[in-house]
Amino acid sequence: MTASSCAWPDPLYRGYMNGRLKKVDMTARLLEMKKGLEDKTWYNEWDDKQRGAAQRILNNALEVLDEFDY
Repeated sequence: MTASSCAWPDPLYRGYMNGRLKKVDMTARLLEMKKGLEDKTWYNEWDDKQRGAAQRILNNALEVLDEFDY
């Protein structure tokens, strides 16, 4: 299947989306998620135990991300 016959990605995004993920972008996104959990803007129905578990998972993801050089 070629890009021209594929419905996605939309040609609008081809200029800046190349299918690669930058470390700095992913780090920023994970930190945003952590802040949302802490501020209770994400999943405000969760209790402290659930929030703590999510924070630990995000911390692990950040540690794995730090293993990459780029």
